[in-house]
Amino acid sequence: MGPRYDAYAAKTDAPMAALAFIFLLVWSARIIFFTELPHGVRSTLLSIQGFIWVAFLVDIIIRTLISQKSWKFLWTHPLDVIAVAVPAARPLKVLTAFTQGAAFASAKGRLKTMQAVILSVVLLLWIGSVAVLAAEREVTDSAINNFGDALWWAFVTVTTVGYGDFSPVSVTGRIVAVIMMLVGIALIGVVTASVAAWFVALTSGDDSEDEAREESRHEELQAQVRELEAKIDRLLENPRRET
Repeated sequence: MGPRYDAYAAKTDAPMAALAFIFLLVWSARIIFFTELPHGVRSTLLSIQGFIWVAFLVDIIIRTLISQKSWKFLWTHPLDVIAVAVPAARPLKVLTAFTQGAAFASAKGRLKTMQAVILSVVLLLWIGSVAVLAAEREVTDSAINNFGDALWWAFVTVTTVGYGDFSPVSVTGRIVAVIMMLVGIALIGVVTASVAAWFVALTSGDDSEDEAREESRHEELQAQVRELEAKIDRLLENPRRET
């Protein structure tokens, strides 16, 4: 991405993550306790959501402008784009922990992957529950009228059990359901792959030296990839300067 982008990311990743969780808390409180909160409190929470959304929008604009890939950044970072369109989903960026090619190559990588999966499942259940409650609570024929029912529905949907005792009837609720089904299937696949990699590591008798060599080789490959990307970027920039 370049030194400017790396420096900016190092300074802003943590604050943006904190804002994402604040947004999630505020959004959840406004939806779950909607009927119990005074109008003034609801308006304040909505204003906080608006300010945080503006911060997300400014953040992705800055990242796009300073990245060497320019507008291609938006295509290669879909979670950042989704976070602006649906700010409550920004905490799901922990999914990037296992998008790396060698996520299962070492014990440390497998542990990091499993931690990301567990956190992702919890966040997915939380976000899906609140989203479907917001979509279904005002619908006359809907059976999802409180957070408990919404949470049960989200758990059944993500695990693809599908008891059918609760189901969304609104268009928005069904869209939420489809997204949760797809992400749930993907997470189950990641869990299966991680467990399989763990068993392979046990049966192959890998020792700490082999693991260290794997990590070292992975770091070397990453350095080579970064160097190649930098050369390609320089080659692409030279014709522009000549013109």
